[in-house]
Amino acid sequence: MRRLLALALILPLCGCNGAPLSTQWKLRSFNLNTADLSQLRVALRAPAWARLTPERTVIVARYWLGDDEARGSSVALKLRRAARTEDAAALSQLGGAPSPVVYELAPQSLGPAHALQLEALRLKAQGTTHGRIHIDGAVACRTGEIPPGPISVDAFVHADNETGWLPLYEQHNVRGDMKDAEEDARLAQLIPACVEKRAP
Repeated sequence: MRRLLALALILPLCGCNGAPLSTQWKLRSFNLNTADLSQLRVALRAPAWARLTPERTVIVARYWLGDDEARGSSVALKLRRAARTEDAAALSQLGGAPSPVVYELAPQSLGPAHALQLEALRLKAQGTTHGRIHIDGAVACRTGEIPPGPISVDAFVHADNETGWLPLYEQHNVRGDMKDAEEDARLAQLIPACVEKRAP
């Protein structure tokens, strides 16, 4: 599920395969280095046994010039659960139930994210740049054992207020090509058991 969230965040800037052509077309001019990141949001709909946890999710973004990754700039950005009233109505028009959980950058992450955007633009002016985004922390936890079979997740992206909410993936199988017990054990680590808070 980490990989799916990372794809959902990266897709607007690379036009990756997998999303509907209409979504790729509407995002063709999106530039992560100049975008207003306060408007960037991703929504996920997971199986009933998975509890999505935006507040435990961290994006680690890194940029560097040429082949000198060691001297690159990186930043860890915390996410949070968005609670914008306009999102629920817009996402309901895209279909499906229940309502997806919306991820966005936490307020304290907007400043560091903007600083990284400026650094990326500075490096790009000097030559060929490279970047990498990965997800730390737990995108979701599980209320029980992970059942066999496909793990289907829906994903949507809100790149900016002009394009609004767009579908990215429908019934994407997070389990993918995992076929053996070792890979299933790794999946269980990526989606840890939920820890219930006990009443004092």
